[in-house]
Amino acid sequence: MSKKNETADETSALKNYFNNDDKESCEVAKAGREDQNINEALEGAGCGFGTILYTLGTFLFCCLQGSEVVMLAIVGPVVKCDWNLGSFSLSVLQMSTNFAMMCSSGLTSPLGDKFGRRPMALIGAIGVTITGILCAFTKAYWQFLALRLVMGLFFGLGTPPAVVLSGEIPPKRYRALAMSGFSLAWGVGVSISGAIAYFVMEPYGWRGLVLSIPITFSPCIIFLACIRDSPRFDYYCGKVEKAEKTIKQLYKLNGKGDVEIRLKDVDVPKSAHEVGLATTYRILQKTDNIKNSVFIILLGISSYFCYYFYAYIMPRLLNEGYCAGESIVVKESCDFDKKTLLSIEMINIAEPVGLIITLFLLECIGRRKAFMGAAVLTFLLPTATYFCVNHAYLLSFLLFIYASIAGSALAPMVLVNEYMPTVIRSYMTSLEAVSAWSGAIIAIFSAEYAFNYSPRFALGVLQIFAFIAVGCLSMLRRETGNQDLA
Repeated sequence: MSKKNETADETSALKNYFNNDDKESCEVAKAGREDQNINEALEGAGCGFGTILYTLGTFLFCCLQGSEVVMLAIVGPVVKCDWNLGSFSLSVLQMSTNFAMMCSSGLTSPLGDKFGRRPMALIGAIGVTITGILCAFTKAYWQFLALRLVMGLFFGLGTPPAVVLSGEIPPKRYRALAMSGFSLAWGVGVSISGAIAYFVMEPYGWRGLVLSIPITFSPCIIFLACIRDSPRFDYYCGKVEKAEKTIKQLYKLNGKGDVEIRLKDVDVPKSAHEVGLATTYRILQKTDNIKNSVFIILLGISSYFCYYFYAYIMPRLLNEGYCAGESIVVKESCDFDKKTLLSIEMINIAEPVGLIITLFLLECIGRRKAFMGAAVLTFLLPTATYFCVNHAYLLSFLLFIYASIAGSALAPMVLVNEYMPTVIRSYMTSLEAVSAWSGAIIAIFSAEYAFNYSPRFALGVLQIFAFIAVGCLSMLRRETGNQDLA
């Protein structure tokens, strides 16, 4: 067989395998029906308590991730004074978790496909909770840094399998919303961390905040321990009977009663697990998606840069007297008073609100238009802060900026599913995630230096990357994610 024919056979096998889980319509599974397709069986389960049970553990785990990553924006200035750190040391500490997440996500994500979604998610949740608690008892900078790196490794190990596990349970019509909705967990986690800081920081200091966050979200371990593994994973690994038991349990939890489930046997082509860079490039060429893939990766870098850059300069904008047209830092403070902590919490609440509004607009005006609007606002709104005259004026615009940034940060994850062909969607999602964390690391490392130079300069840097995001969104071509391969 020629090399050309082998490539065609490989592409055909990949298409048939991956598109099996992405059909536009599925019949509703009925009680007692034999030899069902797994898509039909899960569609028949609908949504109910069982679906919530399978997604709640992941939601809390993502809340924990959002809280832990952004929490250092609050405790950073205090730790800097307590341990007499320089700007470089503080930047390294603040970006350590993200750096470890970026490295481990690509290296450990195949473990979820090999050993199961639930075991990896559970190990990740346990590891993050333990290391988060230990961080509160560190006595030196290097101990804190080492634990934050280990925490990032556990986040990278557990997050992708957890999200995939929960995304494989809902019916198709709710699957996109479920996957997008996990970004809302980040906003909820950030908001809760701000609320905890308001009540805990003053009486117990930064260590009280560091200790409270992992304890607050530790129930994610219980929820992940109580569920079974993904029935899709078991099914495509040849464990058909195990998948049938899980689906029967899901029917019962969703109020469908005892239903007899019998799934068809499935033969998984070997090539379905061998999607690599060469195969991805060929398929991108064949579907005319090379430019789209480049713009989505750049969008991931720029939008996540804006999110993290703003998250790390916002507390200092509120705490160090940036207003009344000042272009330099009025004072550098080590502590946050109650008024500032309340203002930070108010702005943190704007993130889940912005995400909810964006998710609503996605269905009303379309994905690209909704994300374009959020990116344009992110570019324009910081200019208004140059003319602020009092704290209330500054606070109101910072609220709108955070809401728009949160909406635009959702774009890469959603658009990679819209524009990329089904057969390489998982691989491209991994590349998009790496690009996003790269943008986050650059943002966290540069935020301290940019703000120390000038608050206005820092806001200008934010606008530059927001402009790049607008450009990437405007250059994306028509949606080609559902194209069949020739």
